[in-house]
Amino acid sequence: MRVAPVRGTNGGPMCAKCVELDKKIERYRGMTWAIGDQLTVERIKALIADLQAQKVVLHPEQEQ
Repeated sequence: MRVAPVRGTNGGPMCAKCVELDKKIERYRGMTWAIGDQLTVERIKALIADLQAQKVVLHPEQEQ
């Protein structure tokens, strides 16, 4: 069974680190809907921003 490569925003293949970061980002986004505590939601949003910044550091030419 062949698995198609994951594509980045520019149409090229994403590196494994970016795939993992995207999985974390989506998991954290899902958590924000389930949590009613605003302080926790704000902290999760900060974590998401940090993960997105890590992706930019990995691939500055693909700045989002």
